[in-house]
Amino acid sequence: MLFAGALAPTAGQQYEIALQLAEFADREGLAGIWFPERHFTSFGGPYPNPMLILAAVASRTRRLTLRSGSLVAPLHDPIRLAEELAMLDQLSGGRIETAFASGWHPNDYAFHPERYEQRRELMFESIDALCRLWRGDAHAARSGLGEPIQLRTHPRPVQSRLQVWIAAAQNPETFRRAGERGEHVLTHVLDGNLKLLADNIALYRRQRAAAGHDPEAGRVALMLHTFLGDDEAQVAATVRGPYGDYLKSIVPMAQGLATARARAVDLKKLNARQITQFVDCHYDRAVRGLSLIGTPAAARATLDAMRGLGVDEVACLVDFGVAGRHVLAQLPHIAALQASLRVHDQRLLEPSP
Repeated sequence: MLFAGALAPTAGQQYEIALQLAEFADREGLAGIWFPERHFTSFGGPYPNPMLILAAVASRTRRLTLRSGSLVAPLHDPIRLAEELAMLDQLSGGRIETAFASGWHPNDYAFHPERYEQRRELMFESIDALCRLWRGDAHAARSGLGEPIQLRTHPRPVQSRLQVWIAAAQNPETFRRAGERGEHVLTHVLDGNLKLLADNIALYRRQRAAAGHDPEAGRVALMLHTFLGDDEAQVAATVRGPYGDYLKSIVPMAQGLATARARAVDLKKLNARQITQFVDCHYDRAVRGLSLIGTPAAARATLDAMRGLGVDEVACLVDFGVAGRHVLAQLPHIAALQASLRVHDQRLLEPSP
């Protein structure tokens, strides 16, 4: 289960609802729960630090894998990351996994503007440093006196090896690099290009094999917007408005959706009516096999199709503007869908706020 926005209008309630969703996921045997890192925007604004909410989740769950999705690595000191993630690993009994991203919004780099242009390489450098610290290796640094020192972080984690995910959009180079490094992939299909998704996953598997990693041991998690109900018309009445508002709130990402098509659209030049038409068109495409919005039967067909493309897990993006009470009400449908997948020996769904 994956979280990105706000689940309730009242401060504090959104976190309580997220914790209730985590307890549900833990109880029903879902694979993991994801929280993002977002700054300076209403989209994802409740989660500037996923590790804080994951600490709360750790105290209320027993088996659920706890995942950041995704930490913007260049914004953080890898020494500090190693300390905090190891502490979470201790608190959760060894259930931490971490996805990393280079970041896409320039405003996020208000913390470190000088790192923006090199953010991609800095992400991989940070991951490498974190993994060395996780193993217990010494890290070269300088003291406050300017003297060279060697540091090892504490506390020590429970897991001997940190499971690392790389957040990837459509760029084949990111999939190639993740496969070469032997890491997992967290991706999406917001542009609707299923062929590109399949090609990127195949490239990822080939690259793992070429680098000496088991190609099937790498996991590809796909984020899909999720809202299930028995009645398709009632689902649309509940979801269409919030989903449209959500898309409008992430205009930079929505611009990516537009330009990914054969006929590019500059959203900045559209008036309000035209933007609404664009959003409605995207919603209609999403409910036709590019999301888990609809009935459980339709969702099952979508999951089967995604598995055919090479997807291992689906991260259910549940908080895209739908009221918290409605998100909670759909949980029995997610549980039933999960049970049907387990019967057919498929990978587990993931709840993602």
